Amino acid sequence: MVRAELLTLPVKPPNQGSVNNGIEVIQNLLIHAVEVEGEELRVDIYGGVDCVCGTLIYTFGDADERSERADLLGRWRDAGTPVTYVRRDGSAALMDEVALLSDALG
Repeated sequence: MVRAELLTLPVKPPNQGSVNNGIEVIQNLLIHAVEVEGEELRVDIYGGVDCVCGTLIYTFGDADERSERADLLGRWRDAGTPVTYVRRDGSAALMDEVALLSDALG
């Protein structure tokens, strides 16, 4: 099971941000920290146009999957890779949008 929570400061004013068809997208975020505690993978993020600062908490029952995700997020943190946060229907993801688009168009 994957559970994600995003806590943001400051709270976005009404009518600001990218929410379309129930999908929230926040681009140009950076990863500050990645921590594993038990089944939880915690990712501290910051940046973006709206100055987002918060923590995503994912829960992975599978230790190998948790470790792989933590390693990937750690590489993005170390490289300063901008990530995009996408939330829909109670689940959230971080992605390297530039690499994804480059792969798709390349």
